[in-house]
Amino acid sequence: MLNLIELEALVAAAMESAKVPGVALAIVHERQLIYARGFGVTSIEEGGIPVTPGTIFRIGSTTKPLTSTAIMSMVAAGQLELDTPIDEVLPDLQLSVPGAISQVTLRKLLTHTAALPTAAEHYGSREAAGLRESVYKDIATYPLIAPVGKMWSYSNPGINLAGYIAELVSGKTYTQLMQELVFDPLEMKRTTFDPTIAMTYPLAQSHNMDAQGNLSVDHHYADNTMHYPSGFAMSTVLDLANFAIMHLSGGKFGDRQVLAPERVAEMHAPHAKFPSLTDDGYGLTLSSHNYRGVRVVGHGGRISSFASGFDFVPETGTAVIMLANNAALWGKQEEKILYYILDALLDLPEPEPVPVIEPDRTRWDHYVGTYVGANSGAADITRDGDTLSLVWQGQPLPLHAARPDLYLAQVPDGTHMAVSFTQSGDAPAEAVSVVVVPGHSVTLDRLPIDPTFQPDPTQWTDFVGTYDSPLTKLIIRMEGDQMLVSSPLFGGVEMPARPVDANRFVFPVGLLTFTPGAVSIGVAVRFTKVTS
Repeated sequence: MLNLIELEALVAAAMESAKVPGVALAIVHERQLIYARGFGVTSIEEGGIPVTPGTIFRIGSTTKPLTSTAIMSMVAAGQLELDTPIDEVLPDLQLSVPGAISQVTLRKLLTHTAALPTAAEHYGSREAAGLRESVYKDIATYPLIAPVGKMWSYSNPGINLAGYIAELVSGKTYTQLMQELVFDPLEMKRTTFDPTIAMTYPLAQSHNMDAQGNLSVDHHYADNTMHYPSGFAMSTVLDLANFAIMHLSGGKFGDRQVLAPERVAEMHAPHAKFPSLTDDGYGLTLSSHNYRGVRVVGHGGRISSFASGFDFVPETGTAVIMLANNAALWGKQEEKILYYILDALLDLPEPEPVPVIEPDRTRWDHYVGTYVGANSGAADITRDGDTLSLVWQGQPLPLHAARPDLYLAQVPDGTHMAVSFTQSGDAPAEAVSVVVVPGHSVTLDRLPIDPTFQPDPTQWTDFVGTYDSPLTKLIIRMEGDQMLVSSPLFGGVEMPARPVDANRFVFPVGLLTFTPGAVSIGVAVRFTKVTS
């Protein structure tokens, strides 16, 4: 039984711990809304008002399953095909790899297997034509991170491209489609992409946090039609509860069949599998993982400093929706609240002991190395005698074999990260896949390192300074012979970077590559130097 007094005390403590000014929470059980409440305030500044279930928050990437639902509605109507190459719809579009466009399908775009990079820009065009412009100006030029269909890699541009295809085929703007196919049928009355509409309702403000933990309101409100399909919806927990009820009811909401049951099931099923002991993976814009014997499906979101959590259990008709206005330290607290609610509402078995088997140590030397993501993320695999470790965010985590092809690393909070290696024969491992949080995996490629390279910190002074991008800023400074990297996007925490060669450095977020007047993280996130 759900103890509301205990739940609300847990939320209040989580907000205090993570320095979150405002949170909205809604709970659906047995396909009915059973609880909705706001906590805290919309803004720490004058004019901030109490958060309610009707307060609008940005929901970031929780937009993706909204977009996919509209696309699946068009698939059901025969307007789109999931497995038809998209060059049949866009014959004039080419990607950076010749011929790759003919291998890309809507299914690959919606499952993040189309090899497009992550890339996100918070500020840009406010015109409806911005989405089309982005497809031909940006997406057409992005370097592909792998052969199409060979690897799962989270991609905002991929979802934007899928949204544009829906727009093009329908002859309506993306926002019109969303209104007609999703928001109106589900009575999502306050869900919008238009800030001028959102501002006529109670609206939560984004809060930045500096390295000392001080909060300030972010008065530069993100808006960019180029990225609407992947992350720019604004919504409430009540509206998202309606969306969850539809997904929990085989596509039905009220007396209306919004989406065919088989299309809903197709969205939920994992198409791309993640390293795990169960069938964790990513479906059509919805991830899934096993929690104490039940399958939890959903999608989180982050934009500016807003955080959204949208999770549901199809088997029991249960959903938990959380929205917050400071994401920096909220992730673990959000997860704690989610699992508290599921434990209270569902009669779940105790977790089974984590299996441990004797590993094949003859392969370990082939695993040792430095690995980086094409978009973000970095890790080291190290060996010390009979201990194989994953070094994640500077912390060594011993690995234990759970299956011949799967290792588990226990993190300090008691949860586990799953790790698997891609290897051909007896050659060094080519890549490592790491489940960072349940339902989300990153693939990191081996980084070739020249063992004869001798770093010279005196040559790094030209890299010191502040760099800007449309998304955030990056600050590089030196302390003795150590390069330190920080950003508001990382909560202001300074992270050490170590050199790979004269212009490239590995830090916990990924690979930094310096060019004159600029620095990039991965292949698509570029910052321009503004001060030295």
